[in-house]
Amino acid sequence: MQDYEHTESTSELDRFPREEFSFLPQVVQILDKVSSGKNEIEIRNMTKKLKEKFQRCHQILQELPGADLSREEQEELLRTEKESLEQKRAARRKYSELPIMQFK
Repeated sequence: MQDYEHTESTSELDRFPREEFSFLPQVVQILDKVSSGKNEIEIRNMTKKLKEKFQRCHQILQELPGADLSREEQEELLRTEKESLEQKRAARRKYSELPIMQFK
């Protein structure tokens, strides 16, 4: 299986290659070959590649953070993390206002 490098992004949805989830072109190519009735070996190879692509996509989805949580659980986790972030920001503001942190 191929490993995917996660890139920095603002959205979790951007953490995997979207082109991996485009199946229609391959399905159409397979159907065209099947309808022509030619080259069964090529059809078999194309089908095998499509199956491998399904497996890669399944692996990507299994590794997606939070995919095992319900929408409500994800929303609760997001709310909790936002609260924690706001507390940390408030603490940082408070500490940055201390006299020792005031550089002149």
